Amino acid sequence: MKKRSKFLAMLLSTAVAVSSLTGISVFAADKTGEEETRTVVDATGAEVEVPAHPKRIAVPAMVLPNMVYALQGNAENMVSIPPAAYSGWEMSILKDLAPELEDVDTTMVNDDFSVNVEALADADVDLVLNWDSETDQAEQLKALGIPCVLVSSAKDMDGLKNLVTMLGDALNCEDRAKQATDWYDETMDYFNSKADEVAALSEDEMPRVLHFQNVHEMTCYTGGINTYITTLEGGQNFTLPEDITEPSMESILEYDPEIIFISNFDDVTPEDFYENKLEGQDWSNVSAVKNHKVYKVPCGLYRWAPPNAFEKPLYMKWTASIVQPEIFSDYDIRTEISDFYKDYYGYELSDEQLDSLLRLDLNKYTEKRQLH
Repeated sequence: MKKRSKFLAMLLSTAVAVSSLTGISVFAADKTGEEETRTVVDATGAEVEVPAHPKRIAVPAMVLPNMVYALQGNAENMVSIPPAAYSGWEMSILKDLAPELEDVDTTMVNDDFSVNVEALADADVDLVLNWDSETDQAEQLKALGIPCVLVSSAKDMDGLKNLVTMLGDALNCEDRAKQATDWYDETMDYFNSKADEVAALSEDEMPRVLHFQNVHEMTCYTGGINTYITTLEGGQNFTLPEDITEPSMESILEYDPEIIFISNFDDVTPEDFYENKLEGQDWSNVSAVKNHKVYKVPCGLYRWAPPNAFEKPLYMKWTASIVQPEIFSDYDIRTEISDFYKDYYGYELSDEQLDSLLRLDLNKYTEKRQLH
């Protein structure tokens, strides 16, 4: 296992312009002429002057630290991330790639995207990255001289591309963002090549899929990019009426999922379903449980289940080989993962790391498809 220096030098042109969809960036010297700044346009349309090379970044949006690492190739300038992002670091390959995050602060920014504005100012934070819902926060930070770039959560792969492109712009990492979005395009080209086979499936041939966000809290991914992916790969999605945000056990039993994906936001395992250990929940008559098709989702650079995971193409290929194994049988998931880590992160995964990433131990009682 070794880390290799394969990262490209960051683009340092005097003027870079991209579409209004992804933002605009222009280099400009500050008033003293001692430091370089850039102006980017964020997802709200706000023009934000950011450091050309941020030195102290705070990231309240829990999924974004993995993207910051992926785009920069290091996490040395991240000074505060939320607790949920830190717990993700502890269970993920990012712990090996970015050991510098072991002592990162987790008190100045919170899991609900809120921040301690005064603490960030005292910590000399020079860039904050958060969701586009936090416009009031951005104004408070701006008043203290802290630039805050707001980005939008992805609902499909185009949205994920836009998110990565905008973050690459804000971080002055456009080359690596382009490398990532090219990978996204290649992945979509692959899935589009399977579109006719997926379209030819009858309803009975399309398994009913349920994506859990947190089993204990009974929260599911019932919209956005995960359901988009399930449709793309030939599955049916569990949905809820617009006025209902959490499913009931009754609604799930009525749906009777044939495949269940459980995220890494809780400690629930497939075995808990098979042995019916979950308090207040009876899964004994659910098809996915009876047929041992409950899967703990892998955790690579970060949890793969959330909509804005940087490594979403790997999640797509992993789930596709489970949802429609006959259609998506022309690749090996271990090779896909290993090759990407070598090519993009410059990191060679060991077999033990791959086993851990794929959650093979937790999935040992589950029907084997491309789990290994």
